Amino acid sequence: MRAPIAVHAILAGALPLVGCSYHQSLIHPKMAAPTAADIALSCERLDLSIDRADTIRWVIRDDGGELETTGEKTGRYAANAIIVPISLLTWFPDYIKDGGHAVLNAVDLRLIKLLQLKRDRGCPARETSVASLDDRALTDELEAVQARIESDGNHAELFEARTRMIDGLRVVPLLTAAAPTAAPR
Repeated sequence: MRAPIAVHAILAGALPLVGCSYHQSLIHPKMAAPTAADIALSCERLDLSIDRADTIRWVIRDDGGELETTGEKTGRYAANAIIVPISLLTWFPDYIKDGGHAVLNAVDLRLIKLLQLKRDRGCPARETSVASLDDRALTDELEAVQARIESDGNHAELFEARTRMIDGLRVVPLLTAAAPTAAPR
């Protein structure tokens, strides 16, 4: 029995939306906003949680994750509305993936919230690689940029500014090789 054409049309219309949505994987987990358990963390554990989120963020960035503006997302959805039905006809389904936007944006927002929590709790500041800013001062700068993103829209230059600041969050200590010791004679 053949399915009616309407069923195929509905499926072809729905597939671009499914293809455009984020599919969580083990490689790039989508991090949640801080929970009640995070709010109860000690300053030391809060720093550890920040470091963990930052590590996941760097894995996403290293794998090519980038933020996309609303216009870029709309363009991707529109392109998928064309690509998915055509690719289904060729029996090789394909679509344009989100490039890690969903997971990168989620971890960025988690980091900002954890940094705010750290600052509001009065935890000791740690230095960053951003000139003359510790992580508490960086939090203030991030809040200002995030407020502009939320009020003015997610423009590429605002995402770039936020990315640049969060990229500078951690100072990685230089590895120093131990001085070789002379072998006993």
